[in-house]
Amino acid sequence: MKTINLVMMSDLSKTFRHISILILLAALSFISCKKEDDQMEPLIGDAPDFSAVTLDGKQLMLSAYKNKVIVLFFFGNNCPSCKAAAPSVESMLIEPFTSRSDYQVLGLDQWDGNSASVQAFKDITGVSFPLLLNASGIAAKYQTTYDRLVIIDRDGSIVFSGTQGAANDIATVKEKVEIILGPQDEIKGDAPGFNLKSLNGIDTKLADFNNKVVVLFFFGYNCPSCKAASPGVQSNLVVPFESRTDYQVLGLDQWNGNQASVEAFKTVTGVTFPLLLNAAGVASDYKTTYDRLVVIDKKGNIAFSGKQSASSDIAAVKSKVELLLSGK
Repeated sequence: MKTINLVMMSDLSKTFRHISILILLAALSFISCKKEDDQMEPLIGDAPDFSAVTLDGKQLMLSAYKNKVIVLFFFGNNCPSCKAAAPSVESMLIEPFTSRSDYQVLGLDQWDGNSASVQAFKDITGVSFPLLLNASGIAAKYQTTYDRLVIIDRDGSIVFSGTQGAANDIATVKEKVEIILGPQDEIKGDAPGFNLKSLNGIDTKLADFNNKVVVLFFFGYNCPSCKAASPGVQSNLVVPFESRTDYQVLGLDQWNGNQASVEAFKTVTGVTFPLLLNAAGVASDYKTTYDRLVVIDKKGNIAFSGKQSASSDIAAVKSKVELLLSGK
């Protein structure tokens, strides 16, 4: 009997040792996970950093936009109110600030849809800003939900977190962004300055694009070769550089057409870059004409001025832009 009791006590001792080891391993695992979570939390201020995948499969981190004003648009990929608000996010929170290299709008799919459903959202709404997948966890960190807007200041602090539908907050967000961004310094260099109205009635100055590489596409609103060149400008000089915040393409109507005629040009060609009205005087300042491309570097100097049709110069301009953006 004594032998049996000793065996049982030995077995119990082994069992307790195994349990102790399992508890220790679980505790270490918890501490490790906690450290990983802590490392992901702070950006600079109180806005949690995050990493998400874009529609084109690239990994994007919020901290990549350090020292910028950021607007987050949390949406659901098939949410009716989000679809209704998205065009206004584009027109009021993107287009007026296209010249700002210190500003970014990001869309985050809080419904965790697949890439096809988020692409469908992009196609239906026509937005141009990056859309990020699987963002429900990010929304939880920001204590918000879909159809909401959040503003992050340059120091990484959340300065606005919407509590109602995005459409109801857009005007407030635009006003707050304008205040935070403040005025932009004048550009310097040999490229002549200009101030033209865009199709949306927005005053657009070359000085707005300080520290950016700028491509000017001078066109005539009913010029056949300009219409033929436009899809190539879009696919070669816009699409490959969509992720760059230090780059901008502008179309300038050298034929001085009215708004309806330039709108028709935009519809026919399908271009997404801003089109500016009444640019004959600017073309004269640049000693160029319609169906031509001009490249301006980040210092405001003319780095390329085409002498042949835009279609013939697109490849050379793309190479020049890549070189300038690389810092060479």
